[in-house]
Amino acid sequence: MATNSPSSPYRPGNGIDPPYLGDREEQIEAVRGFLRNPRHPRNVLITGLRGVGKTVLLNRIQAEAEAGGWIVVDREFSESDADPHAFANALLTDVNRALRRLSLSARLKDKAELMLQAAVDLVGALTVTYGEFKVSVDTRRKRGEAPRRLDDDLRDAFTHICELCLKSEYKGLVLRYDEFHVVRERPGALTLSALLAATSAVQQRSLPLMLMLCGLPPVVDNLSRSKSYSERMFATQELGNLRPPEDRAAFVDPAVRLGRRFADEVVDAVMTDSGGYPFFIQVYGDSLWTGSQGETIGMPDLKRMRPRILATLDARFGESATIEQLQQASGKRNNELQPTVSALIQKGLVYRPERARIAFTAPMFGAFLLRTPN
Repeated sequence: MATNSPSSPYRPGNGIDPPYLGDREEQIEAVRGFLRNPRHPRNVLITGLRGVGKTVLLNRIQAEAEAGGWIVVDREFSESDADPHAFANALLTDVNRALRRLSLSARLKDKAELMLQAAVDLVGALTVTYGEFKVSVDTRRKRGEAPRRLDDDLRDAFTHICELCLKSEYKGLVLRYDEFHVVRERPGALTLSALLAATSAVQQRSLPLMLMLCGLPPVVDNLSRSKSYSERMFATQELGNLRPPEDRAAFVDPAVRLGRRFADEVVDAVMTDSGGYPFFIQVYGDSLWTGSQGETIGMPDLKRMRPRILATLDARFGESATIEQLQQASGKRNNELQPTVSALIQKGLVYRPERARIAFTAPMFGAFLLRTPN
């Protein structure tokens, strides 16, 4: 590395802000427009393969919402949260978090204390009933009373909170959920459909509630299976690889700002290797920055370090194939393949981009498999 050279400006990692957020300003500006119009809320769905910057964009629009005066409750979902009881507890815990924020509002204490207490009573009753987050309130749900549906409970809780927002200094409520592809609704168990139905009902009353959901491509199918109208509820932002010239700028600009540069042939080679995939660009940039000396990073540096870089990337990599191709390659019938395909989808390793085709959720996995010994 060059003498006194600053530390690497590249940030290869999960959800870490890169030095150059290329090709995403259009999406950010669209969300800014939604946030400026709380009486006509729009939900946002961010999806794409692994490593294209979904979480980075989600964090950026969360910051926009908070700067715009919205209450943002954030959560990263895990497989265990897909259980109906755990899902209900998670959402009602988030409702409590929002309500606690509102309870600190001086404006509400002066003008809407009774409304605030009513919301505390309602949400307290719900959280006690669902077995999470015990609070000291006099619940209005009596022992032995028939259980209500989760969608009804969420609708009432969201309504109370959003009405309180209108009387406070807050613009509204944003539920910001990452890794949401892990939540899949099972027959007879309300999870996604409850959230979507409650959100839709509240938004139809022009109350300021927004969903910001983020996940791998299966999230789209999961939502549509739970509610057929889900595609009309969301402004979907499907992220892919960076397009020229943004891909080159994401690689070149951070180095130039700190006084170093890549030879043109290095830039061309990295663009070919990375295909514009943001995570790969960050890995190449970081490795070449830290593993080379001098102000100009040239082809000898790339040739020397490329095997090590590829070894780093080999934990990731994804092309697609039709079910017919899989049958031909494996010699198995469709009914024999489907359990394996379903298991891979459940683990988030593959998804169905279209009928009778599957694809890996990480780019260029086929290249990894070809390089890997059997």
